Amino acid sequence: GRYRGLERLDVGGAAQDYVSLEYHGGDQLYLPATTIDQLSRYTPAHSDAKVRLDRLGGQTWERKKGKVRDHLLKMAQGLLALYARRELATCAPHPVPGDLYRTFEQRFPYQETPDQGAAIEAVIKDLQAPQPMDRLICGDVGFGKTEVAMRAAMKVVEGGRQVAVLCPTTVLAHQHLRTFRERFDGLPVRVEMLSRFVDAAHQRKTRAALQAGEVDIVVGTHAVLGRAVRFARLGLIIIDEEHRFGVSQKEKLRKLRAEVDVLSMSATPIPRTLQMALSGVREMSIMATPPRDRLSVRTMVARATESRIRDALQLEHARGGQSYVVHNRVETIDRFAGRLKRWMPDLRFVVAHGQMDVDALEKVIVDFVEHRVDVLVCTSIVESGIDLPNVNTMLVDRADRFGLSQLYQLRGRVGRSDVRANCLLLVPEDVSRDAQRRLRVLVENTELGSGFRVAAADLEIRGGGNFLGAAQSGHIDQVGYDTWIELLGEAVAAARGQSEQARVEPELEVPVDAFLPESLLPDVPTRLQWYRRLASAHSEREVDALADDLEMDVGTLPEEARNLVALSAVRLACRDLGVARCSVLKVRAVLEIDPSSTVSDAQLESFAKRHPKRVRLVARPPEPPRLEVRFTAREGERPLRFLRWVFAQLRAVR
Repeated sequence: GRYRGLERLDVGGAAQDYVSLEYHGGDQLYLPATTIDQLSRYTPAHSDAKVRLDRLGGQTWERKKGKVRDHLLKMAQGLLALYARRELATCAPHPVPGDLYRTFEQRFPYQETPDQGAAIEAVIKDLQAPQPMDRLICGDVGFGKTEVAMRAAMKVVEGGRQVAVLCPTTVLAHQHLRTFRERFDGLPVRVEMLSRFVDAAHQRKTRAALQAGEVDIVVGTHAVLGRAVRFARLGLIIIDEEHRFGVSQKEKLRKLRAEVDVLSMSATPIPRTLQMALSGVREMSIMATPPRDRLSVRTMVARATESRIRDALQLEHARGGQSYVVHNRVETIDRFAGRLKRWMPDLRFVVAHGQMDVDALEKVIVDFVEHRVDVLVCTSIVESGIDLPNVNTMLVDRADRFGLSQLYQLRGRVGRSDVRANCLLLVPEDVSRDAQRRLRVLVENTELGSGFRVAAADLEIRGGGNFLGAAQSGHIDQVGYDTWIELLGEAVAAARGQSEQARVEPELEVPVDAFLPESLLPDVPTRLQWYRRLASAHSEREVDALADDLEMDVGTLPEEARNLVALSAVRLACRDLGVARCSVLKVRAVLEIDPSSTVSDAQLESFAKRHPKRVRLVARPPEPPRLEVRFTAREGERPLRFLRWVFAQLRAVR
């Protein structure tokens, strides 16, 4: 359906807010805002996906969901079969960490974050198991995933086996080589590289040394997967940003997974819904705790004027730091850099992009790393992996042309020390609405660990196709991302033989005004957000906590808002007890019990016997049980409080 707004209607003498939805042929449905959790936003995988409204009461939607559900069940069964094969496969477990590992661990100059510590512990446990490891380390930019990978590498090398580190780009491979060599310096561990940054003669020597078992760790691009590369005793593959590898490389990796331990790293935060849907299919470690003393990056949107650019770069230079200026068009990057040099002749500029000669690109990167250059004017080749604590200013030219996740990854290249970093997003005057939304999300989410929110916003703006891969895009277009995730979760549960219990959606007829007044929250999207939060709560305690949060935001709640909170709690109690319908009449409340209820007939009778003057069981099997509970005049004035008392009594006999 198409959302047409929020409307307040008076039904049965009680005012509530309803979400107005339009369907094919102009049919309308009014959904109580208290049940807004039944709605999910349609987010296609492709922004140009055609949208057709369904008929209200028709079968089209169920047929679409059925097709997608069948496909996802097959996919889930395939994934679980792979998971089961991996569980059945055996590999020689690595020994417990020894002196060399302990020395390496003690040389870590920082305090591990709680998430980092948990990830390291999980990886070490996996390596000591007799099955091959296949774990994904997913975490925000700069949250210490590489250290987890290096601990795993040290453990494997100590056990006498070799490690391959795969990176999607040459620049990232060079960065990892530098990081690994610095971290393993002074230890009996040899680290080499295979990529286009290495000449043919050196590559031949490295391949021979790998085959002879003389190289412990090899870092490289897909060249590491080449036919000419032979390992003496490969024990672990570390994959950085696997989603950026090609189909043929992924196929080779898939075959290797059954034989050796695999540790994947991703800085693309997985939305929690997808993480939950995939739980049990793949081992994951989520790292969401920022390193100590790390400061968030100050992010601003500005016009690309000479004075603004000059001020930003000169300020960074004055405090002894370096800067990135990202310009994503190779054809004009030299001309753009020339203009910057004319504006600031006292600063040292160099240009870097992926189409440069290998030797020239390596020289530029090395000069910048060793601080012989003040400003690196580059394309988005710095998007992933380059970790330079001295670089704390970034300017992104025509930021409106970048995707949200790409901008987030770029921003993550600065602010990797205890110095406050700045990111200036340069845009022209006429910016599209989508670009404005992307930039606003980035500016609003500057605090550390906000990657999950950015990922979720990115999926809303451009859909999930890019994130989930082309194979799923068509199915997401059929039902939208949110429903796809829900169906994926169901499919995984079904494939594992876990039948999901149908949830009772109670009908409530309580004659009280229950809504969020405009005077309290004038902004409709904010009101909808609060309705969704209350409707999505999982317990009455959570509802009460949300009411406290709302009161902190807006002040004392009026009666209508307090009624809304109580109504949300009553709905949850009905779901929990299996009450299909709850009606408050003139002198009594009537509860119709669903056949799936966990409250037995004997318990209902026990409740009636406890309160013989007030409670009557008016229907018995084969009809669904129905309870009538009389209330006093005073209780009738506060029906929601009375209902909460009834449910407390029912729970006491359950």
